[in-house]
Amino acid sequence: MSSFTLHETMFFKGNNLPVKVLLRDPEIPFSLHNHDFYEIVVVVSGKGTHLSEQNKRQLQEGMVFCIRPGTIHGYADIENLVLYNLLIGKKAFSILYPEIKDVAGFHETFMQTEGEVPLVRLNSHQHAEIVALVSAIKEESEQQDYNRGSTSMTYSKLLQFLILVSRFHSARRGSAFQNDQRLEKVISYMEQNLDRSIPLNELVEISNMSASTLNRQFKLSTGWSPVDFHIHRRIAYASNLLLTTDLSIERISEKTGFSDANYFARQFRSHMQMSPRQYKQLWTTPKED
Repeated sequence: MSSFTLHETMFFKGNNLPVKVLLRDPEIPFSLHNHDFYEIVVVVSGKGTHLSEQNKRQLQEGMVFCIRPGTIHGYADIENLVLYNLLIGKKAFSILYPEIKDVAGFHETFMQTEGEVPLVRLNSHQHAEIVALVSAIKEESEQQDYNRGSTSMTYSKLLQFLILVSRFHSARRGSAFQNDQRLEKVISYMEQNLDRSIPLNELVEISNMSASTLNRQFKLSTGWSPVDFHIHRRIAYASNLLLTTDLSIERISEKTGFSDANYFARQFRSHMQMSPRQYKQLWTTPKED
């Protein structure tokens, strides 16, 4: 399998702080490659396909995964995918490792054998906490005034990040962890049906779980009920249509399965904290210099 290698020297200047956070907004298709450092990916929003030598995995908001040195991977089928990439040099990882090696969930999440890429799925509350923490790591790591303790603070926040993700992963083991594949099947079905409302009994049949079990496991995994999560994904689809097409709000409402435009507007405001028209104006009106 053809690929190329990215090296630490491309990203880390000097040896003081081999940690860098990149915001990929948006991420673009990226051919198969590997690197000689660790890369931890946090999916902020959107969706796409992560490629590895073993498989293809669908990415969506709330996923976290670690690419170890030497692992070949890439991205394809990108749709408004926004990622945080935490690049960690081997030196930095070796400093952190003694502090975290015994934390439950750490080895399963970050230390799998070369080529294996475990996915951690965060619920909405965990996702918000992790995204805010990564943003803080980025800000701290970019400080040039090192006599303020920025290097130590970056390592401290990065250690906190690794522990939190490990804890979140560990907490989902057991019955919730065993149900991941069935939940992924349900979510994949939702993504294929963003043009209509899906009744709960239809999702129950897809999942092969009882309604109460599906609701409980889905909320544990995503922070949403199945029905609310599907509405959230339809609103995300509507947001994309608002920015990439000239369709009217009424037509977008229909294309995302909201037969009542007023109900669509209420749901949009609930999820996006603004009306569809305000959202379109915000992101399509040219900014003055």
